[in-house]
Amino acid sequence: MDLVPADVESLVDAGCGRGIVGALMRIYRNASRTVGLDVWQPYINFCKHYKLYDELYVIELGKDPLPFGNKEFEVATCVETIEHLPRNEGKELLTELERIAETVIVSTPSHFFRNDAFDENPYERHLSRWTVTDFRERRYNVVGVGEYSFPVRSLPLPVQKLSSRIPQLFRFLLAKKNISKR
Repeated sequence: MDLVPADVESLVDAGCGRGIVGALMRIYRNASRTVGLDVWQPYINFCKHYKLYDELYVIELGKDPLPFGNKEFEVATCVETIEHLPRNEGKELLTELERIAETVIVSTPSHFFRNDAFDENPYERHLSRWTVTDFRERRYNVVGVGEYSFPVRSLPLPVQKLSSRIPQLFRFLLAKKNISKR
């Protein structure tokens, strides 16, 4: 949650799933507006039942334009979602998130791996891989998070600190872009 400012007023979560970002926002932040977007109605129903977001929309990310104005949100998150879209739709989603938010935060696996339907949700399949270069070309700051993508028991602390500058070494990428208000 450190990536989301403590005083954030508005956040949209693209691919909200079962609402982990919404739950964290309810616990750790006091935003006046949180919005969840997902294509899978059962996930929307779950989030609605537990009141994890102020607003919820069923929407096909990357296909449909997002129904929000330019810079309507302070923060847009896309957590473990973009890899579930074909690349062209993922690029469209990033463009839309950059249009509607001042800051965009994306996380995705650093390597492609097969992921089939889960929770009877056909949209859980992995369809694309995103790299550090993909995000840096769009002017995102990228870091590696989670475990190393290779087997290692432990590394000395100086090596760990140095390796954080090489996101490709980690299982997940965390990309953040601050966009000036227009």
